[in-house]
Amino acid sequence: MTTGSHLPLDMSSEPGRGAGSRSSDHPQDGRGRPDEGVNDASVSAPKLGGYRFRQPSRKVICDATALLDATIIFALALLARWIYIDGYLGSDQEYGPYTVAGIICSLSAFVTFRAQDLYSFDVLATFRGQIRRLLFGFGVAILVLLSAAYLLKISQTFSRGWVLTWFSMSVCTLVIVHYGLSRLIQGWVSYGLFARNIAIYGSGEIAEKLTRHLCRHPERSNVVGVYDDQFGSNTGNMAVAGGLSDLIRTCTLTRPDEILIALPLSDEARIERVVTELSALPVDIRLCPDMSAFRLRPMGLLNYDGVAILELARRPIDHWGPILKMLEDKILSVLALTIAAPLMLFIALAIRLDSEGPVFFRQRRHGFNHSIISVIKFRTMTVVEDGTNVRQATRDDHRITRVGRFLRKTSLDELPQLLNVVRGEMSLVGPRPHALAHNEYYAAMLERYTSRHKVKPGITGWAQINGYRGETDTPEKMRLRMECDLYYIENWSLWFDLKILLLTPFYGLVGKNVY
Repeated sequence: MTTGSHLPLDMSSEPGRGAGSRSSDHPQDGRGRPDEGVNDASVSAPKLGGYRFRQPSRKVICDATALLDATIIFALALLARWIYIDGYLGSDQEYGPYTVAGIICSLSAFVTFRAQDLYSFDVLATFRGQIRRLLFGFGVAILVLLSAAYLLKISQTFSRGWVLTWFSMSVCTLVIVHYGLSRLIQGWVSYGLFARNIAIYGSGEIAEKLTRHLCRHPERSNVVGVYDDQFGSNTGNMAVAGGLSDLIRTCTLTRPDEILIALPLSDEARIERVVTELSALPVDIRLCPDMSAFRLRPMGLLNYDGVAILELARRPIDHWGPILKMLEDKILSVLALTIAAPLMLFIALAIRLDSEGPVFFRQRRHGFNHSIISVIKFRTMTVVEDGTNVRQATRDDHRITRVGRFLRKTSLDELPQLLNVVRGEMSLVGPRPHALAHNEYYAAMLERYTSRHKVKPGITGWAQINGYRGETDTPEKMRLRMECDLYYIENWSLWFDLKILLLTPFYGLVGKNVY
């Protein structure tokens, strides 16, 4: 067993406390009000911004642009065929060859465009140079198509007028679309849509220099607050919004895009403690280094406009991941509810006839980013415990009803949680949520336990597939379950989710420890 620090699991603190709040046990120390973000006595202090909005994924925008380009090229192949072949020539040629030609050309153009780095965010945001890339990419695609038609001796199938019409329409359309997109992105950038909400931990010289540098580019970086437990290390005029506990509380309520640790690398023990505390949050954790050596293993080196930043942790399921997982949850949960509705009605009737009490049982549990959710289950016991003392079900537990014993053995009592998935509180696949009392207990006992809350809890998960379900009467059982959950979080993919869903009927619904 490992005793490690953990996040505060009591989320009953006032919701208004955010980046500009200060815990009552931290004195003002003459730095001005935290919510001002700057000391009144120093006009040169960096002006901190408030929370704006979640930064959209640049990768999603770039990939969506690539998909749009390929769709335009393919659609204009058929439109050019209708205009020139049907309209101008009055011919009734089949659409099949032109459909195949559109697919080949759109794929070739996609590969060529990407090879020229057209779909990097910085290139899309600046229209200069895009016309050359578009002309070259579509020209290569046309040459690939003509070469294939010549080698297959089917070049006579395609009209040269159609090729010229298609080329002209595609190039003009792509140029117009990319010009409009570049202007749109420039407007978004200037408005600050892509500015990353950044919280800084540390108030010394490194933090002050980093804050000043980031505040010079408000369209790219939005510093929402500076936090530090050792206020005496402040060498500048920055207003400190609180300590590490305040930063953690703020992140659970407002969730910035990243946390930058601005501490001397010689203070390795403190950095390790801070990283351990913050690693349970679904945010990027990065370190602004100096020239000292240290033993922590960074994931990568980033460039913030000339400032080197070490990346220590990344948020899970990023870019297209949240979109794919949301579609997976919504579509499959609605489908599952539709199919299971008659069975759920029969179970509800059986519960009502078997024992007194409600059909459904609601219990507060921790969801994504440590938020409190109300998990819905079929009632399987004569009691409905949801307090500070929740006793797990054991073998021959007298509290379990006759119908409840069957439901728990077959996991049919979990079916109402599909409603939690539809409401967006849970996912079909993810770490199983535990009662608040159990979370408090194991969070204090197991290091990294609270990292399970970096993603939404699930109805089934990798731990259940590997047999770790049911009663956890020893810390070792919970540790094994936790390791499976963390492996899932760190290795998530859509295919991994589908694999778990397919294996659940065979491995996830049974278990010798399920009572």
